[in-house]
Amino acid sequence: MNSKKFSEAISRLDTRYIDEAIGYKKKKTYKKPVWFKLGAMAACLCLVIAGGVMFAQNTGDNIPNPEIVQIPNPFITVTSVKEMEEYLDFNVPVLDKEVETYSVLVEDSYPTMGQINYTDGSEFRIKYGSGDISGIYGGTLEESKDIEGVKVDYYRYTDDTAPELTYAVWEQSGFTFSYIYNNDSIADVETIIQEFK
Repeated sequence: MNSKKFSEAISRLDTRYIDEAIGYKKKKTYKKPVWFKLGAMAACLCLVIAGGVMFAQNTGDNIPNPEIVQIPNPFITVTSVKEMEEYLDFNVPVLDKEVETYSVLVEDSYPTMGQINYTDGSEFRIKYGSGDISGIYGGTLEESKDIEGVKVDYYRYTDDTAPELTYAVWEQSGFTFSYIYNNDSIADVETIIQEFK
């Protein structure tokens, strides 16, 4: 736009608009007082100090002092098979060899399984139900035998960090059994099966 066209455009404007534009003053913006800004900075400083104090209390030589938590032993050690049978509501067959310990496993505040540890290192378990109660996981099935109408599975467990284990697992009359042994135990398993009939 050249100056001639600009002059013509201005001359066509109503003088009222020009007078209004000359007299226009910019509105004052509200300016926050200084104390407001200082108050905001003081509040932030208080938060930083409070956080530092809380952090300092959680570090250092503070040793937690929880109350003593006791977990009940799931095994009850008893002195005889008779006492074991008083806890359990079934008979427990016992082999004719020296016993190290008699134990009863308690699950959900109810005695459920009998365990006999013998001095030769063998261990016998009995419990209502079915399944493997040996407590050994990852064993290899070596063979299955029928002993007086009861199927007995013989397993072997090997691990580089522990001695080799051999054990038998079977079910009979609504109960499940396991017998961990160190030598040929076919006779021991037969005895248990015969005594439980």
